[in-house]
Amino acid sequence: MLITKIKLVLIISSFLLFIACQEKKESTAFKNEVTTILRNLDNQKSENKDEEKTLDTLTTHLLKYKNDSVTRNLYFKIANKYYHLNKLDKYLIVTKLIYKLSVKDSDSSHIAKSLFYYGDYYEVKSQVDSAFNYYSQSQKMYKSINDTLNTGRTTLYKAGILYDTGNFTESEVETVFALKKLTKTSSTRLIYECYNLMALSIKETSNDEKAADYFQLALKQLDKLENEGEPKVKVVKSRVSIYNNLGNLYQKLKNYEEAMNLYKKGLQTKDLRTSYPKLYAMLLSNLGYTKMKLGSTKSVEKLLFESLKIQDSLQILPSIVSSKIRIGEYYIIKKDTVKGLNYIKEGFLLSKKIKSNQDIIHSLQLLTENDLKNKTFYSNLYFKVNDSIQTLERKTRNKFARIAFETEQVEENNQILSKRNSVIIIGSAIIIIFLGAFFSLYHLKSKNKELLLIKEQQEANEKIYQLILAQQSETEQARNEERNRIAMELHDGIVNSIFTTRFNLIQLESSSVDKKQELINELEKTEQEIRRVSHDLTQNLLFEDKSLTEILMSLVDSQQNQYNTKFDLSVDKYIDWSDVTGANKIHIYRIIQEAIQNSNKYSHAERCLIMLLKTADKITIRIWDNGIGFNPEKQKDGIGLKNIKDRTKSLGGELKIISNSGDGTTIEIVF
Repeated sequence: MLITKIKLVLIISSFLLFIACQEKKESTAFKNEVTTILRNLDNQKSENKDEEKTLDTLTTHLLKYKNDSVTRNLYFKIANKYYHLNKLDKYLIVTKLIYKLSVKDSDSSHIAKSLFYYGDYYEVKSQVDSAFNYYSQSQKMYKSINDTLNTGRTTLYKAGILYDTGNFTESEVETVFALKKLTKTSSTRLIYECYNLMALSIKETSNDEKAADYFQLALKQLDKLENEGEPKVKVVKSRVSIYNNLGNLYQKLKNYEEAMNLYKKGLQTKDLRTSYPKLYAMLLSNLGYTKMKLGSTKSVEKLLFESLKIQDSLQILPSIVSSKIRIGEYYIIKKDTVKGLNYIKEGFLLSKKIKSNQDIIHSLQLLTENDLKNKTFYSNLYFKVNDSIQTLERKTRNKFARIAFETEQVEENNQILSKRNSVIIIGSAIIIIFLGAFFSLYHLKSKNKELLLIKEQQEANEKIYQLILAQQSETEQARNEERNRIAMELHDGIVNSIFTTRFNLIQLESSSVDKKQELINELEKTEQEIRRVSHDLTQNLLFEDKSLTEILMSLVDSQQNQYNTKFDLSVDKYIDWSDVTGANKIHIYRIIQEAIQNSNKYSHAERCLIMLLKTADKITIRIWDNGIGFNPEKQKDGIGLKNIKDRTKSLGGELKIISNSGDGTTIEIVF
């Protein structure tokens, strides 16, 4: 009887195994067929409609088969096909399906990849906050499974979003992290993209020499790509893009000859106009603008209008805006102000439509400087728009910081879920496999112990780093306090003592008048020298830890008076502060400080605007308030105005004061 039962169990087991094998063979055959179909779609030219139907059919049939890595990889290929057909809704549906299947199978690699696909979808849709969020989640997941290449890739894409939204410093930080990861891989293309993005980010933060170095590194990577067999057409396009970017850098540095050489070099590329018309139009516009900056008008009009024509045909709105503004500048230089202003106004209206903040500010600045009839209107609009843009930039930075924090929270929750899934899998394995489960449990514990040790080491390293930072901060604070104390001692102690001695010596009667006068003069010189040293100690400290813009922002933000005057600051981003000496920065700060103090005391103003503008190769300081005004002729001997005049003279600038009783006051210094 027992032998009969054993035989029956063996027969049933054999039958079930046979059915399972048949199903597995059928599944494998179908998946191989799907792979072949997808490969054929790559090799043959077919109508988009037919290709879409084929993909729809494959998506539906794959649902019948087991959720394994092979099935999910096929879905990834189908999603890619939808993406290139611009069928983004179906691309998103398949991506959601892959994510669901990957989570169900606890496949971290495919979860990370599907999150990356989500990021691509929202980036194409220009929903940058959602794209940044999904790239961040993907990055964290890849990092957790030690996938160096894809960690670097997702970090690079995050950096690109930060750059596109104007967060250049944050973009630089993310690019550095991406570069650290990618240099450990063999991905020459991604390393090239890192160097290019790094150069662009650094260029926007005014570290021009470093930007040039990174552009050169990008060019070297392109040479390497060419040697590795990268399709020549891709390498050529990338190289021309670098020429254009590097030319823009030299244009910013006012090295117009070098910029022009690079633009011409790019334009000499074979079939550039037909293969890459957008890039060709960009180079034409940049070449024309550079010639205009060199003072030459030869062929400038032709270059700018040819570029605009191509951009109009392609409907590249940001480039159309830039071209119209440049054409406007050209006609203003040619003294055709009416035509020039019309083009600039067209550029301004279009820049508002596409929300190009940089072009809005640039066009308003040009209109303020050249439309004398409507100067006040455009000036007020400039301040209003500039304020709103700064507010928007702050909100954007805060939003990305919040996304990064929320991603960390999601990652922690994912880790908790992963641990729960691991427990379920281990429990199931114990029930089914017995001895194998014991081995798996032992291996898992060993792995967890290793990860715990790594985590503890990382926490210890972090604590050490924080202690070093704290020590550096305390040292710096002590040094600053000591400098202030020495300055105070020199000014309040020794200087006063020397002054008293000199005063008493003056009062002292002496038969040797010449000798007495000589001693008095020596004491006076000593007093002045110590006073100078004291001032230098404090003044040098002024810009030690902060930029001039940050110092001025702190100054303006701290203003408060009985009239509730609202103070606003606007600093032109195109001013290169590295060309301004420390002494001149102090003069600028003191002039603005004095003007604000006068406004606080006398103007009774509702609003006071402080502007620093770049005008050609000069800097303009303009302080305006809508207070009660004054008569500059009657007040010209005042100490405050005298100090402003003296510092303007030290800057080598020109001072203009416009004020009438009841009409407010404008102080303008150009240097």
